[in-house]
Amino acid sequence: MKNSIINTPLVMIGFGSQAKAWALNLRDSGFQVLIALREGSPSSKVAKSLNFEILELGKDCLPKMAPILLLIPDHAHEDFLKDNRGDIVEGTKIIYGHGYSILKSQLQLTYPKFSHLLLAPKAIASEVRYQFETKGKLGAVYSDEFSLEKADKDFIFELARGIGITAGPYLASFEEETRADLFSEQGLLCGLIPYAALACYNKLREKGIPKEVAYMECWLETKLICDAMVKMGPEKFFNLISPNALIGGEKAQKQLVSDSFKKTLDGLIEDIWDKKFFEQCDQTDFKKLQTEVLEYWKSQELSSTHDLLSKDLF
Repeated sequence: MKNSIINTPLVMIGFGSQAKAWALNLRDSGFQVLIALREGSPSSKVAKSLNFEILELGKDCLPKMAPILLLIPDHAHEDFLKDNRGDIVEGTKIIYGHGYSILKSQLQLTYPKFSHLLLAPKAIASEVRYQFETKGKLGAVYSDEFSLEKADKDFIFELARGIGITAGPYLASFEEETRADLFSEQGLLCGLIPYAALACYNKLREKGIPKEVAYMECWLETKLICDAMVKMGPEKFFNLISPNALIGGEKAQKQLVSDSFKKTLDGLIEDIWDKKFFEQCDQTDFKKLQTEVLEYWKSQELSSTHDLLSKDLF
């Protein structure tokens, strides 16, 4: 890129969904991106099929001073740094897509000679790629609190533009980003919305409503309503909805968003603030839990209805 302060290759560690989206966007923006994977990684085939150059971790492969985009799962960050610290020279920039491992393990204290930088797009991987391809809009959070040089902020902003970030990135500490992200996932995005949608779908089915109608009302319209909320803001949204929706919504929210619900949120947020949730993560077999959750959703009629209708509706 012309006039770029990023004058070395970017080394992507891992090639999961978020890493793949970043790598494609950055390459399309003119940056050189190298993919570093462990020996035998199943991601190698995918990365090679997309014509990325592959580096094999553990074989002194990391280019000196090349910024490292650490987008493997959070729990693997500490092991990566421990196993590869000999290949990472003093002053190297390490970019995290989420602040969890810094807050949990204090990696900036164990590895003080690296610049630990945060750039966290607030979108799932598919949206990061889609918004870039369609020249849409994306927001992100950044932190340079554990930077070794002033130019790191400029680096983060140029990296953000290469990924397709158009809003911000907005300043927050690693701690603030991590706690806000965990709480929003638990209290709303992953803990509430999908399960509330499922419960409402099942209630309609119990009353004999056709599955196609129940699906569109309780799953498809979740996207449409959320899109309208985000685009319009709360005032315009509530000025737009129909009388029945307004009357029914206000009746329901007084019962659903009850004192009991708010106490539940208090418990969730306190578990994050006092780091009990970190302990719960350490004690949980993720693969076992993931299998159980997927089996549960596979058993729900909503899933098969989605498979039946999604090609026609999306």
